[in-house]
Amino acid sequence: MQTTTLLQRTLQEDILLAAWQRVQDNDGVAGCDGVTIDAFARNAMSRIQQLADEVRNGAYRSQPLRPIELPRPGRAPRLLAVPTVRDRLLQTAATLALTPELEPHFEDESFAYRPGRCVPQAIERVIRGRERGNQWVVDADIHSYFDNIPHAELLERLCALVPDDSLLTLIINWIQAPLQQPHGLVARACGIPQGGPISPLLANLYLDDFDETIARPGRWLVRYADDFVILCANCEDAELALEQTDQWLAAAGLELNFDKTRITTFAQGFSFLGVCFQDDQVWAADPAAAPWLLPRWLRPAAGALSTPERAVPPGARRVKAAHAPQFGNGEASEIVQPSPVRPRAATTPSEALPDALRQADIPEPDHGELVEDYGAPPLLRTVHVAEDGAYLHKRGGRLIISRGDEDLLEVPLEKIDQISVAGEGAVSFAALRELTARRVGFVVQGAPGEPLIGFSDLLGGTVDLQRRQFLRHQNPVFNLDLARSIVAGKIGNSRLVLRRYYRLRGGLDPRLDEALAQALRQAKQADSLDAVRGHEGTAAKRYFEALAKLFGESWHFNGRQRQPPRDPINAMLSYGYAILYQNMVTLIARRGLNPHVGALHALRPGHAALASDLMEEFRSLVVDSTVLRLVLRDRITRADFRLENGLPRLDSRARRIFIAAIEDKLDSPLTHPRDGAPTDFRRAMQSQVTQWADLLLGRTQRYEPFTPH
Repeated sequence: MQTTTLLQRTLQEDILLAAWQRVQDNDGVAGCDGVTIDAFARNAMSRIQQLADEVRNGAYRSQPLRPIELPRPGRAPRLLAVPTVRDRLLQTAATLALTPELEPHFEDESFAYRPGRCVPQAIERVIRGRERGNQWVVDADIHSYFDNIPHAELLERLCALVPDDSLLTLIINWIQAPLQQPHGLVARACGIPQGGPISPLLANLYLDDFDETIARPGRWLVRYADDFVILCANCEDAELALEQTDQWLAAAGLELNFDKTRITTFAQGFSFLGVCFQDDQVWAADPAAAPWLLPRWLRPAAGALSTPERAVPPGARRVKAAHAPQFGNGEASEIVQPSPVRPRAATTPSEALPDALRQADIPEPDHGELVEDYGAPPLLRTVHVAEDGAYLHKRGGRLIISRGDEDLLEVPLEKIDQISVAGEGAVSFAALRELTARRVGFVVQGAPGEPLIGFSDLLGGTVDLQRRQFLRHQNPVFNLDLARSIVAGKIGNSRLVLRRYYRLRGGLDPRLDEALAQALRQAKQADSLDAVRGHEGTAAKRYFEALAKLFGESWHFNGRQRQPPRDPINAMLSYGYAILYQNMVTLIARRGLNPHVGALHALRPGHAALASDLMEEFRSLVVDSTVLRLVLRDRITRADFRLENGLPRLDSRARRIFIAAIEDKLDSPLTHPRDGAPTDFRRAMQSQVTQWADLLLGRTQRYEPFTPH
């Protein structure tokens, strides 16, 4: 079979059109030829075709670069070298083709210019490194990094990682393009142009070996482009890390900027990516960096939380912020930031609960060994829309969420994997078309008791896989075996959560523990689907009875009540299960399966039975444990609920806390019980979807539920 080269992939129509869309979205200036984005757009299709033909015929030559100075207050201006629009388009297409080849080689310590990675994750990694006891910091700066990258060494590293050299001539053309100055062309013997779309990828490539060399057990490197810090356990290792950095850079034709490089400590404080760190405090040195300190998808635009009398959540602080351009409108506002580190001690313990369950240091149940150095980006980047009156629409390449004349949130469309809407609002057809084209999962949650409305890309499924899915569904033996495994996994995980939360109460009642164990054994041996469902129901009743004792009588939770949930605990459980359900639907659709055809749950219109099947193992591990943690730590109290049509609903502040907690739980690191690999709950869910597909395809003979030890 003939293999498609990187050059052929670059010139594919879909890649070129995607590249043109990105160039348009970036809306940059004209290059040295004077052709603007608007001028190129007037005859874009013929221009793109002509450009592709030139490359295929060997007639393409990149044009000179236009120098542009970007002023920076109090600092020397940043010098950019901007290619023409046609060159930017072709470089972007090459980047789209080349990124999947290089990305697997890059290290977890690198956060800039990479899909699914961002500044907030780099900040989070610094905080995690500090919490692991690394108090010494190498705060380093590379002298004029982009301008001094040696061409020969860069190309050598590229060829070592990517044997396909079909793009090599183009890349040489781009990095050696001269500058167009008033007095003529100025040749460039080294460096890659800041302003070229392929330059960030090449910059990461050149420092990849640096990441491998400097990072080592017990030492935390956090790099964002050429800006990096190295966190060390002691002064000696910090000095060694700085010496190794200097040696590596010298061998690579680069050098440290010693005027901006130093060894410091968290006690002395330092600034990184516009954020100040001192002791255990973190705040924005640059006001535009304030949104980076918020949970990933809870960055409100100016004014969204600016009401002076709005209560500050427990363990939170207020910071003044001017929002970064990509997430707000630039006006100053007051943001409420939940503390990511320390919950407060309870101030009003419930008489129904023993004091041991109201301590500030209640441990988070550990579902498998935590992985200290797990730096994977979120598998699904989710936008939660919980404000009533929100309007979702598209502006350029961004999703805008507004209310009235105010923009609440602005997110690049390529950074969204799914959207969850809980409030009343509207969405434009243009946004829906774009979200569908990008295969973004979209779920609208109804009022309590109402079903979810979901949009997913069922047409993108694999026909052969779905054919096998329907055929297997007609096999009762196949369905029974799957249902047994799913219910056994669910009961086992429910039992695990109870055991871990009852540790502070002297242990789980042995009679209840044995009842759950018996239901698990019976589910494994059941001879019909109805019998499996019966054992599941029996176990669920006993499980929620035990859960109610953990919450205490003051919450009036007497067991699971779904349609509608009439008490606050059931309302939170339903909300959390809806988020879990949406994540599973998105993962199933991505794999090409039909989410409506499962094994345990019966087929019925509008219900994604497969999603309900596969989420059973994760209900207690993800949602129930999160609700317990929020309630027992008084992060959410009964005062956070209001009645709507006689049913409890979280107020907007508490809803943000709840969503952030569920998202953090889904992204929390752990060791997979089957292969010992580092993972998180979303990736564990993805592995169960993959296992289901492998079972349909005959690649495995049995479905194993996710059951951490």
